[in-house]
Amino acid sequence: MHLQFNAQEVHYAEALGGDLVQVYFQEYPDPDIDYTKKNQLPPPIKSVSISANYEFPPYDSLVEWCDGEEYDGREKIKKIELTKTSLKLVLENQFIIDVSFKTDDITFKKIQNFLLDTK
Repeated sequence: MHLQFNAQEVHYAEALGGDLVQVYFQEYPDPDIDYTKKNQLPPPIKSVSISANYEFPPYDSLVEWCDGEEYDGREKIKKIELTKTSLKLVLENQFIIDVSFKTDDITFKKIQNFLLDTK
């Protein structure tokens, strides 16, 4: 399987003093959603999320994704290639994810430190 898209949204977030880290790439911004309606979920958008919980071992990063129709994931990364404008992941189940993106230097450096452990 293969997922490829251009991410118009790129987010990096930390919680609990850096014990929880998440990087999120999404094809385009979420459409306006009326959250006053019960159980309304946003429509599926191509995306990939990589998260790690450093509070409790094991410390593996897990990948979740949406192919624009269905959500899947909880896979570990087998191989990673990261440049200033692209991310390529090969997961342990042989799923390949190719994402092109643009982000500012500070966000990219945080993503690079997290994904490549180059602190």
